[in-house]
Amino acid sequence: MAAAETGARERGETTQPGQAGSRALYFCGSIRGGREDSALYGRIVSRLRRFGTVLTEHVAAADLDARGEEASGGDRLIHERDLAWLQQADGEQSPLLPTNSSGLLDPLDVPAVCPHLGLPRGPFSPHPDSCHFSLTSPRYQDLASSFFPVVVAEVTQPSLGVGYELGRAVALNKRILCLFRPQSGRVLSAMIRGAADGSRFQVLDYEEGQVEAMLDQYFEANLPLAGGCHP
Repeated sequence: MAAAETGARERGETTQPGQAGSRALYFCGSIRGGREDSALYGRIVSRLRRFGTVLTEHVAAADLDARGEEASGGDRLIHERDLAWLQQADGEQSPLLPTNSSGLLDPLDVPAVCPHLGLPRGPFSPHPDSCHFSLTSPRYQDLASSFFPVVVAEVTQPSLGVGYELGRAVALNKRILCLFRPQSGRVLSAMIRGAADGSRFQVLDYEEGQVEAMLDQYFEANLPLAGGCHP
């Protein structure tokens, strides 16, 4: 990673998604639990960059071993920094845009989104205050992509830290994708597989050669298209 970005991470500064429409993503992978899959993590992070800014791309660093990071503030700093990134994995949110009780953009609840998109309200939508435009319009997609909170975890290598991060992500109402390779010979924890609901929390079994295609399919299928506005 670039020297400036590495320095920012070591200082505990959060990475800011730099462009409009950039989605902030949080990747989880084993560090002190074992680094056998570090090369695979690199492939995952590389693919995730197609969909947004990966706040935790250091997890895939080839020079990071099982001893973990040597942050100047110790483990406490690492914990607080990573939790800040996890909370940030909502994309860039404008205070002018309405959100639901979880702090997420909710088209079912947000007729005020229309003026921010420069789109007209429409008299034919179910809600009288809803806007009248296509949810597949590029302008809607540019905005919606910034409000798609997602955590991606490779969970084949058992890791206490990854399990902790996933628990916190559930509490923060994030969308979660867990990737697991049954060919490893391991059995995924029931606390992970049993949490899957097929929607906000998904667990996908895959083979190593499929990882890029699995990520592509997940993001294509889970962009936030549902809402209260109709063409």
